[in-house]
Amino acid sequence: MTRPDDLFVDASAYHPPGKWEARAGNLLVLVVAGLLLLGGWMFKDWMQDQFRYLALAEGEIAIPYPPAWALQSDPTVDFRVVDPTGPQLFPAREEVRILALPEMPQPDAWTLQRVAALDDYVELSHKTLALGDGRPAALLEYAYAVKPPPDQGASLVAVHAIDLAFPARYEGEEKLVVVTLAAEASDWDRVRPTFQRILQRIVGKSVGW
Repeated sequence: MTRPDDLFVDASAYHPPGKWEARAGNLLVLVVAGLLLLGGWMFKDWMQDQFRYLALAEGEIAIPYPPAWALQSDPTVDFRVVDPTGPQLFPAREEVRILALPEMPQPDAWTLQRVAALDDYVELSHKTLALGDGRPAALLEYAYAVKPPPDQGASLVAVHAIDLAFPARYEGEEKLVVVTLAAEASDWDRVRPTFQRILQRIVGKSVGW
């Protein structure tokens, strides 16, 4: 049985920490907090650089896409994922189209298709570049408008998009592969870093746009 005297501490035996001991303790707390914060930022950056990949063919370029984005079926594209945290009217998205190689130069052919398919199309920039393996590619930046479904109760939505078009083998044939990265104009700045990392993975270097 515990004696009553054992339940109490002799206050006279307590000595408060000295000034340097207190400072050392505070410094240790700050160091630990700093390491935790740094680790959190490093983990966040690591997660942002993680992608899943869409394989076209063995030995071909694999197209990265954010693992947290949701697959969405659409008969007009071969592949689409959308950001579930984005605006409901037009969530940020990544699309892949696999098309027959055009007879005319690729940049001109794809630009004409976009002009014909999109409402209020405005070209913002247009340039050619080379992928890491030397194959030619076209980078097209543009804006257009989409009309949401009537039940959404909204007018036209302005969309900002960028396309990367390049030749690639698919099912044993040479095809034109077009990767589209698009978002509402008001949401563009938020998703732009993700889009830049996707393009950098495909092209093999930083892409200025």
